Amino acid sequence: MYSRLPSTYELLEALAAAPAPAPVPASVSAAGVTPWAQRLGRGLWLGFVVTLVATLLAATGLAVWRLVLKHPLAPWSVRLAEALLVLCAACYAGAGLMRLPRVLAIVRNPLRWQAGQMDLDSAIENALLRRLGRIPPLQLQARQRRVALQIRLWEGMARTVGLLLALAPAALVLVSGLHPLPHQAGMKGTLLWLYAVMVVVGGAFCLYVHVQCSRPLRRLSHVLGEAAEINARVGAQVGAQVGARRAQPAPSSQPAAAQ
Repeated sequence: MYSRLPSTYELLEALAAAPAPAPVPASVSAAGVTPWAQRLGRGLWLGFVVTLVATLLAATGLAVWRLVLKHPLAPWSVRLAEALLVLCAACYAGAGLMRLPRVLAIVRNPLRWQAGQMDLDSAIENALLRRLGRIPPLQLQARQRRVALQIRLWEGMARTVGLLLALAPAALVLVSGLHPLPHQAGMKGTLLWLYAVMVVVGGAFCLYVHVQCSRPLRRLSHVLGEAAEINARVGAQVGAQVGARRAQPAPSSQPAAAQ
């Protein structure tokens, strides 16, 4: 239990900490979700990330070598880039196959998966609520207001960036209509590709901000609000009990008068 209100990052880490893993049932093991399969899936996913980075670096090097330096490409360099791309796709497909039993289980019974996630989140949040039991409610409410401000700032920035990325190609089309650009006739396909890339990048950025920033901060704000309310009610009950005890008359220590 905390004796003082910790930093916001420490509270976020407490919310992100996973509880001790439960033993895997036999039915789940029979479905193919075994520890070795999980390790293999993580290894394939790590291989996908590594090969993807290598493929991007190789493609960038080939583009610079051919388009900027104006040198002919060696056949082995093109084959190497193709091999990296094939290996990247194979690792991605393998990682997807390793996760297929879990995905199928979620699709077959989504409510069960959602209920399990809710129970897991509730267990983590209840543990944090117990650790915040000694913090004064005013401090919790002040921290909750600051967290809510950060949520509004992050979400506003994500909406602004997404809107700018989505409107940038449209602004270019408007400018080209007012002032004709060179090679304007051959820019239609380029503008379509640019618009698609901008929309995808904007959507990915908004999703990243929601998952990595907005969602944890919203959970923390909810927990801080609950902790402040619980501590205030407990403090009021304790104060009422103490006041009732003080209001009771003290028992007389003198013996009763003889009749």
